[in-house]
Amino acid sequence: MLKNVLATIGLAVVLKAAFEHYREFQALKREKQERTVPPS
Repeated sequence: MLKNVLATIGLAVVLKAAFEHYREFQALKREKQERTVPPS
């Protein structure tokens, strides 16, 4: 039982970190696109 609880907590921590990295990557991609496409 305790193993399952710890595994669930560990999975949540890993997913949260992965999601934050994904959001940061998307923000960087958007900034790069804004720099390469000059506003009309």
